[in-house]
Formats: sequence, C-alpha cells, structure tokens
Amino acid sequence: MEKKHRAVAAEKQVDALLAKADQLLTTAEKTPDRTSIYENCRAAVRNLLVAYLELQEESTLPIADLAFDHLWEKCVARSPEILPLAANVGLFLNESVSITTEEEAEILLDAANELWDFIFASLPE
Repeated sequence: MEKKHRAVAAEKQVDALLAKADQLLTTAEKTPDRTSIYENCRAAVRNLLVAYLELQEESTLPIADLAFDHLWEKCVARSPEILPLAANVGLFLNESVSITTEEEAEILLDAANELWDFIFASLPE
C-alpha cells in the first residue's frame, strides 16, 4: 500500500511540475522581454528535468534542490536516452544569458519546447 501511495504522490508531483513548466513556457512565448524569455525557459527546463527524474522513480532523492548542472547529470545517469537533448539543456546551464536577437530568443524557446516534447512523450499512458 505504501508503494502505491508513493506512486500517486509522485504522479501528482509530476503533474504539478509539468503544469508549472507549461505556464513558464507560455509566459516566455508571450513576453517581449528577452531576459524574461531566458529566465522563464530556464525555470521551465528545470521543472521538466525534475519531472523527468520523478518519472524515473527518483523521488527518494532531494532532487528539487540540486544545482542545474547536477540535475542534468542525474537525468543522464538515470536515463541515457535523454542525452541527445544535451545541447538544448546546455543553453540553460548559465544563470543568466544576454539575448540580443529575436533569433536567439526563438532558439531558446525551441530548445525548451523540444525538451517538453521529450518529457511529455516519456509519460506513462
């Protein structure tokens, strides 16, 4: 019974993380402020990585408090099939980045959305 309760709690946590990531990505797509685009996309990617680890049954670890790069390393160690998204995640490893063009903003949005697609496809049916 405890295992089932833990699974339900993890599912709720994943749902909450995905909802927050969706909200952050929507905000990033609508804002004209390029700094805000980066910050929102970075926060969304972080939520997506935590959700991914939760999906991989890593909920026993204090993953929400991990540094961004350590979070990514845990995702790769736990499930190497996420590795092709390394370049996408790499765009968000720095706490702040100066975005000077609309093209750079689009690249960030696309990278975050590709990660979203991967994580969403990983959800159990």
